[in-house]
Amino acid sequence: MQLLLIDGNHIMYSVLYRFIAKAKKRGDYEEATAEIVEKTSAQYTKIIKKLVRRFRPTHMCVIFDNDATNFRHQISPIYKANRRERPKEVHPLKQSIYAQFREENIPYLFASNHEGDDLLGTIAARAEALHRCRKVILLSGDMDLAQLVSAKTQLYLINSGIFTGSWVTEKNVKELLDVGPEQVPAIKSLLGDRTDNIKGISGLRRPNVLRVIEKYPDIEQFLALEKGKNKTEALILRHRDHVVNNLRLARIICDLHFHLRWEDYLVSAWMDGQEKERPAERTVDGADKPRQKLKRKKRPNSAPKEVPQADPSAQPIEKVEDASGETAASSSEESKKRKRRRRSRKRKTAAGSVENS
Repeated sequence: MQLLLIDGNHIMYSVLYRFIAKAKKRGDYEEATAEIVEKTSAQYTKIIKKLVRRFRPTHMCVIFDNDATNFRHQISPIYKANRRERPKEVHPLKQSIYAQFREENIPYLFASNHEGDDLLGTIAARAEALHRCRKVILLSGDMDLAQLVSAKTQLYLINSGIFTGSWVTEKNVKELLDVGPEQVPAIKSLLGDRTDNIKGISGLRRPNVLRVIEKYPDIEQFLALEKGKNKTEALILRHRDHVVNNLRLARIICDLHFHLRWEDYLVSAWMDGQEKERPAERTVDGADKPRQKLKRKKRPNSAPKEVPQADPSAQPIEKVEDASGETAASSSEESKKRKRRRRSRKRKTAAGSVENS
C-alpha cells in the first residue's frame, strides 16, 4: 500500500490565482467569474490526475481546508488574521470541484471544525499503523507538515511550480529546519510563525532556542520546571502559558475520530485503464520504471474456409490462351522440357571432361 495525500487548498489557490491574473491582464476580471471558476475546476482535476500518474499510489485522497473558523481561532483570535482576503471565486470554485470529484469518484475530505492539516495527520497516522503500508506521501507547499515526517511518511514540498519540488524526509528534515520532526511545533511556539500569525516570545534568539530544544527534546517537560538555569530558560518559563497556547496552534492533531475505509481511497476505483497504463512514469525515488509489455491478445481460431462447390451448370474452361496465342498449359510444358534439356547437356559435358582427363 502506498498512500498519496494531497493538500487540495494549496494547489487550488495556485491554479486560481493564475487564471485571475490572466483575467486582470485582459481587463475583464469582474465579468469573468463564471469563466474563471469553470476553467480552474477543469484544470484542477487534470492536475490531480497527473499527480496520481506521477507518484503512482495505490490509495489517494485530496484534503481541503474549512473556509470558516475552527478551534484555533477560539484559542487565538488573531490566528491567520494577517492573510489577505479570499477571492470571491473560492466558494463557487470549491463547490464545482466537489461536484466534479463526485462525478468521477475522486476521493476528497474536509472537516468542519478543523484544518486540512489535521485530516492529513490523522489519515497518515492511521496508514502508518498498518503493516501493509509501505509509504505515505504528503504533497503540499506548507513546511508545517514536516512535523508529520517519519520512517514511512515523506513530504514532497512544492516549490515554484506544482510539478516541481523537493523531498523532506526523516534524514534531511533536521538539515532544513535545525530540529527534528517532533520539535517543529516547539520552535514555532517559541519563535512564532509569520505565515499563521503566531506571536513568539519577544527577546528570544534562534541559537539560544535551539540549545534549549536540544537540551529538552520534550518541550512540555521543560515547561513543567519551576525555574530555568539561564536567561533564555527563565524568559521562556515566564511566558509558559503563552507557549502552551502556541503549541496548541502549531501542533497538528493526529487523532481525529471519523470512520475511515481504505477501500474508498483506492486509485483503481476511479482511474480508468488508459490513465493507469502510462509507460515509463517516474517513481517516488526518481527512477524510471520500465515500460510494461502489453500482452497481445490471441486471435480466435478462425473457422476453416468453405471450398466453393463447382456449379454443374457452368461450362468447363479447358484452355486459357495468353497474348502470344499459346495456351497456358502448353507453355508450362515447354518450359519444363527446356529445363530438362539444359540439365542433360550439363551432365554430358561433365562426363566428357572426366573421360578426357
